[in-house]
Amino acid sequence: MEKHRIHFWDRCFFRRDISFPENSMSSSIRRLSIAVVIAANEPFLFRDDKNREESFQGIILGPTVNDASIRAIDSHITTFDAFITTPTYRDLLHAQDGRSSRPLTVAELRSTQQICRENFNKTLNQAEISRLFDSVMYTLCDKNSARALDPRISKVCALVEKHPANEITIKSLADHVHLSDSRLRALFKQEMQCTLSLYIRNVSAWKTVPMLARGMNFTEAAQEAGFHDLSHYHRAVSEITGGPPSNIKDKKFSVSFGFDPN
Repeated sequence: MEKHRIHFWDRCFFRRDISFPENSMSSSIRRLSIAVVIAANEPFLFRDDKNREESFQGIILGPTVNDASIRAIDSHITTFDAFITTPTYRDLLHAQDGRSSRPLTVAELRSTQQICRENFNKTLNQAEISRLFDSVMYTLCDKNSARALDPRISKVCALVEKHPANEITIKSLADHVHLSDSRLRALFKQEMQCTLSLYIRNVSAWKTVPMLARGMNFTEAAQEAGFHDLSHYHRAVSEITGGPPSNIKDKKFSVSFGFDPN
């Protein structure tokens, strides 16, 4: 099989890597997703934002994990990643126990590792990937366990989905839900566990993945999503995928998509 396989759909991605000789960004990034990383073979090394490195067979990496680094040789790593806008993210957040990263328990690893081993070398279609994704993620948490968002924050999130980043201001969002700028920022942070500006940037970057899938170049995709600066766009994509936008088109990766790119 290919050394690296990655499949994108509905703001989730599923990735399989034989090895991660090095998987670190040149500068700090803050993720707005929850990832479950499981090794079918040899353990992998994980370095946290305090530069502490430990060996794991499975780990949950929570939102805003800073400068996470994984190194592995012949580990057969499967990564399941759910973005902040997905129901899975909100359900899985409870499994974090308030920690930025958490190793899987023996029981969790036993339940999920065999599933990953059995499917690592298979060619899977979207339905099979979705079932695999849910079976692993919902081994670790209860489905539909997350409480509903404050309706004002739900409205703000809907507006962020509707408009490109350069047409959104904190003031316009605050006016729409009849809050002051400062009150909206505080309420959003309370409900979403991230800043509103970071949320806008990450959502806008995810909007470009279908554009890149249908062959649009990076500059055009950045402009469509409302990024004025290509370097800011590249960083935003890195924050959601863990690698530069070029990985989506890199021939070293077997990349597929579970949505209609048109």
